[in-house]
Amino acid sequence: MWGRLRRFASAALLLVIALFVSAEARAQTAIRASCHADGGIAPEQLVSAAQLAAIPWTCGSLDYGSGATRGWLHFLPEDLRAADGATHFVTSISRFDRITLITMAGERVLQRRSYAMDDIRLFVNGANFAIPLPDAGEATSVLVAVERAGSSALMAEGAVQRATGDKGTLGWSPHMLILLAMLIGLLFAPLIYNYAFYLVLREPFILWHMAMVLGMNAYLLVSSGIIHRFANLGIGALAFLNHMTFLCMVAAGAAFCANFIEPHAISRRMRDLLVGTGVATLIFGTWASLPIEVTRGFGNKLYLVGFLPIIALFLAVMWQAARRRSRAVWFQIYGWAPIIALGLERIVRSFGLYAVPHWGDQLIYLTLAFEIVLAALGVVDRFEVLRRDRDKAEARIDSLASLVDRDALTGMFNRRALEARYPDLRADGYTALAVIDLDHFKRVNDQYGHAMGDRVLQETAAALSSDPDTISFRLGGEEFLMLMRGPDIVERAERMRRAISIRIVNEIDGIDAPITASLGLVDTTPGVATTLRRVYAHADRLLYEAKNSGRNRMLSERIQLFDAPVRRRKSERRAGERRAAGVGG
Repeated sequence: MWGRLRRFASAALLLVIALFVSAEARAQTAIRASCHADGGIAPEQLVSAAQLAAIPWTCGSLDYGSGATRGWLHFLPEDLRAADGATHFVTSISRFDRITLITMAGERVLQRRSYAMDDIRLFVNGANFAIPLPDAGEATSVLVAVERAGSSALMAEGAVQRATGDKGTLGWSPHMLILLAMLIGLLFAPLIYNYAFYLVLREPFILWHMAMVLGMNAYLLVSSGIIHRFANLGIGALAFLNHMTFLCMVAAGAAFCANFIEPHAISRRMRDLLVGTGVATLIFGTWASLPIEVTRGFGNKLYLVGFLPIIALFLAVMWQAARRRSRAVWFQIYGWAPIIALGLERIVRSFGLYAVPHWGDQLIYLTLAFEIVLAALGVVDRFEVLRRDRDKAEARIDSLASLVDRDALTGMFNRRALEARYPDLRADGYTALAVIDLDHFKRVNDQYGHAMGDRVLQETAAALSSDPDTISFRLGGEEFLMLMRGPDIVERAERMRRAISIRIVNEIDGIDAPITASLGLVDTTPGVATTLRRVYAHADRLLYEAKNSGRNRMLSERIQLFDAPVRRRKSERRAGERRAAGVGG
């Protein structure tokens, strides 16, 4: 299945790229203005060509400025000739206060028409809207004045274009729109097999991958203009939906990354920070996208700049996971690198420093297709790794069970099993070791008899076997050992230590005093070479300190590199306990 899916994904991606190039080759002619300006006189004051000198024109430059108050575009006679009888002004969907179109014939103004956002009714292929040019046939030049543009893209993407075909096609070519519709269809495939995977493997990263794919599909539906075929929305609603769908995709992508990369490859703090920053980006971006007066004129810049923290954290997470030899992170690195690169470029471009060809903004669709293919392959690969790990774990358990490695009283693994399997278990992520000792267990045997003491040991073993990512051992007498992996190790160990007392009270009648336990835990860094003797000696020292400081408690440490302390003999430890407590046992 892995091989078939990989071949399908590669073929789908090549098909998308080929169709994209073909669509661009058939793209219609859209001519941008030769000159533009930031500021200048109000459009209603312009009555003759002589007043054009009052506008600070810039010609032949891609620096469109901020355009926050007023921006101008000037389509010269050669622009109109290149547009081959332009009929409409077409530009990117963004908020604005007013757009005024002025046509001129020589030195005189032919017509002037102004439009508010609510006046726009023609939404065309792509994330574009169109305004018909007044008397374009007689015009020798066209001027466009934009008041308080919400995004510099409204100026930078502004162009004149001739409607073609029976239906007056404008904006992107029909081939491009068909390609994007096909891409949306292709992106539904991961939803189907992800659902099948989740039925087998109940892992949260599969659900987050589905949420990310849904966000990408929603963004494609809105930003491509396909949504115009199903809903009649205004400019404000379209601009808001365009922002929100991308925000939801990024937030879901952050949660997917945090859950997808192996537990040992990212620290718990970094994992929580990634998810939290994704939520914060969603909240901040939503606020920046709202049509409120305080952010008018620069809300789009705030929206784009708001992605910088999540981009920085993505890079930090990938760096940390790569250093810890994560396999899954490389699917994220290769998948997100093009999107991050385009995102950083768009943030810089939002300040109006330059413009790019029309196909430049369409590259985002290729990067989304590339990411979803890589993420899908990553999910399949992770599924295979988890399945192999579980098969290995089951085989290991069967192998252990076939040996005489079980404690006869409790059914737990014994010291022999621990010593034989510790290197393999550590390689599988069991990097934490805890030593547990029942407090005053000698009193139980002396007061209630050895049969009752055996019951206490059996219920202790049951309490220590309740965690799926913990393997427990009985070392002898009332001393137990746990190997642990996964998140929240300290909290889980403390829960099991407390569960011993609760289980004994609930399951054994006749004991009138609580039976408590002390615990020493050492969590070591994955990948650091060490031995069972070293880790066990440190955990034993912590156990002794817990006993010596009052019992019924846990002491823990996280150690990276260490030398083993001298292991005390058990008789010396017991003597120290008796001296500290003033009693025996």
